[in-house]
Amino acid sequence: MPDFSVLVYQKSAIAALFLLVAWWYWTNRDARVFESPRAVLWVFVLFRLVPFAVVYLFLDYDVRSDAWMFYDSARQALQLKIVYRDFDSAYSPFFVYLTALPLLLWNSGKAIVLLLILAEGLAVLLTVQLFGDDRRAHQKAILYLLLPAPLVLSVLSGQEDILMWLFGAWALLVWQKKRDDLWVGLVLGLGMVATKALLVLTLIPVFFLVKNKIRYFLGLVLVGLPALVVMYALVGLEFLEPIQQANDPRTPNLWTILRPVLGPIVPLGHKTLNWVGLVSVLGLGCFVAHRWRGRGQFVVGFTTLFVATYAFVMVVQQSSLANYAYLFLLPMLYVPAVKLTKKTQFFLLLLLNFAVVVQPPVWWGLRMPIFKTLSDLAPGWHATEYLLEVIIVGCLGYFVVALVKSDEPIGSVNK
Repeated sequence: MPDFSVLVYQKSAIAALFLLVAWWYWTNRDARVFESPRAVLWVFVLFRLVPFAVVYLFLDYDVRSDAWMFYDSARQALQLKIVYRDFDSAYSPFFVYLTALPLLLWNSGKAIVLLLILAEGLAVLLTVQLFGDDRRAHQKAILYLLLPAPLVLSVLSGQEDILMWLFGAWALLVWQKKRDDLWVGLVLGLGMVATKALLVLTLIPVFFLVKNKIRYFLGLVLVGLPALVVMYALVGLEFLEPIQQANDPRTPNLWTILRPVLGPIVPLGHKTLNWVGLVSVLGLGCFVAHRWRGRGQFVVGFTTLFVATYAFVMVVQQSSLANYAYLFLLPMLYVPAVKLTKKTQFFLLLLLNFAVVVQPPVWWGLRMPIFKTLSDLAPGWHATEYLLEVIIVGCLGYFVVALVKSDEPIGSVNK
C-alpha cells in the first residue's frame, strides 16, 4: 500500500463525515436556530477555530502544504528582504509582508494559518452583510462552513485563495455605500497587489460591468501605478515571476483529462494552451459582464462573474489546482444560478467538495503525474486520480454553464 494512502483515506473520511453533516443541516435549515448571526459565529468557532486548536495546539502538528512556503517567505519578509529579488514568491508583492505580521507575535507557520482562517471568517461576515436581503444569507454561510472542501483547505492546508473573494466582497460593500465605481477600482487594485496576479482575470471583465468606466479605471491606476513603479525600481521585471508559473501543467483541468485520450494533439506545457485558457476565460468573463450590464443588479452580476470566471479557470487553465475551488465556493452559494433547493445541484456541490478534498493528496502522493496515454491509467491509484479529475471538471462545467445562462435577479441586494 503506498505511503500516501493513509492520508487519502483520512481526508476521504473527513470529507464523507462533513458531507453528511452538511446534508443533515441543509435538510433542517429552516430551524430558527440557524437564522441568526450568532449561529454563524458559533459554527465558525466550532468548525474553524476548534479544529485549529486541536490540530496545531493540542496534537501539535506542524503546518503543511502551502502554509510552510508562506512561513518561509514571511520570515524573509520580516527581515526586510525584497520579494522577487532576495527570495522567490508565487504571489503578489504585498502578500508576503502581510503574512509576516503575525510572526511578530508568534514566530510559527501556525500563526499564518490562523491569520488566514480569521481572514476567511471576515470573508464570511462580509458576504452575509453583502447579501443581507437574501432570507437564507445566514443559512448559506453555515452551509459553507460545514462543507468539507473549505474546512480542509482552510484549517489543514492553510490556503489563501479566499482572500481574492474577501477583496471582491469588500469592493461591493464599499460600492453599496458610495455608489462610486472609483472605489470598486481602488479596492480591487489593493486586492491585486495583496493576493495574486490571478485577480486580473476579474478586473478586466468588471470594466464592462461598471457604469462609470473612467472612474473605475482611475481607481485601479491610483493603486496599481505606484505599486508598479516601486516594484520595477526595486526588482526590475522580476515581479512578473508569478505569471511564468502558468506554463507548468497541473491537475485537474480539461487538458489533463483530454491528453490520455487525444495524445500529443493536446500540447501540455506549451504556451499555446496558456493563450487558449486566457482568451477563453476573459471572453467568458466579458460575456457574463455584458449579460448583467444595465440590469440594475451590480452586486449579483459581479458575484456571478467572479464565480464563473474562476470556475472556468479550473476547467481550461493548464496550471490550475483543485484548491482554486476555495476562491469561489463561498460566493457560489449566493448566486441565483446555483439553486441549492434542487437535488441535482446540491448533490453536485457535495460531490465537487468530496473530489476537491481527495484529489490533491492522491496526485501529490503519486508524485504529480500527467497522464499522456490511456495505458498510463493503470487500475488503482492512477485510475482513481484520473476519475477524480473528471468529477471535478465535470461538476465545474455544469455550474459554469448554469452561471453563463443565468441572468435572473434576486431580491434587491441594494442593487
